[in-house]
Order: sequence, then C-alpha cells, then structure tokens
Amino acid sequence: MALIALELKHPVDGWLYKATTPKILVDGAEFPGSDWGRNGIQVAPGAHRLEVYVPYVLPRRAGRAVLDLTVPEVGVALEYMAPSVTFAKGSLGTPGQQKSTGSKPIRITSFVIIGLVVAYYLLR
Repeated sequence: MALIALELKHPVDGWLYKATTPKILVDGAEFPGSDWGRNGIQVAPGAHRLEVYVPYVLPRRAGRAVLDLTVPEVGVALEYMAPSVTFAKGSLGTPGQQKSTGSKPIRITSFVIIGLVVAYYLLR
C-alpha cells in the first residue's frame, strides 16, 4: 500500500469553512473521516483519480478540484486549497503552491467598499 498525504486548507478569512467538513473521493469512492488539516489515504500504488470538494447548498460541490495522478510505492504529498468564492474551483496539487481562487477580487472589493465608506464620512 502507498500513502496519499493530503493537507486540506481553506482561506484564513473563510470562517464559514470551519462549519463544514470537506469530502475526499478516491476513484469515485468517498474516503471516510476526512477533515480540514492532514489526511492520510491508503491506496494501492498506481493510477488514481482524487476529488476534493466542500458540501454546500449551491453549488452542491463547492470548490471542487479533481486530480488524476500516479501514486508511487513511496506515496505522495498533496495539498488542497478551498476557494474564497464558493462558485470558484478549488486548487489541488503540490504542497505550498496552492492558492485560494477568488481571493484577489474579494480583497479588492473589500478595500473599495471600505474606501467608499471612509470617503462618504469624510466628505459629508
């Protein structure tokens, strides 16, 4: 058996994710007991399809990310990053390189709103 060491992460400002439990599917079968943080998945060495998503109202599979990979006998380390926007895709791949999709537009929108509120109160 080989190990897929999968780290499940969400954006720091994504507090709603703490109320959910992500789902992991390996070759279409749900991996039981998944949660945010480190997950160890035992698989046979070889080709596999890994899918990660967060159950939500709409869409039903928020932040869905799919990766086809070949797991060597020594195993593989991967990282999943949930998106900042529920309709965006999640990011699944090499640890340390996964970014939260949609975080820049959210931050820009927040700064614009804050700027408008400050300008309103300064100019009245």
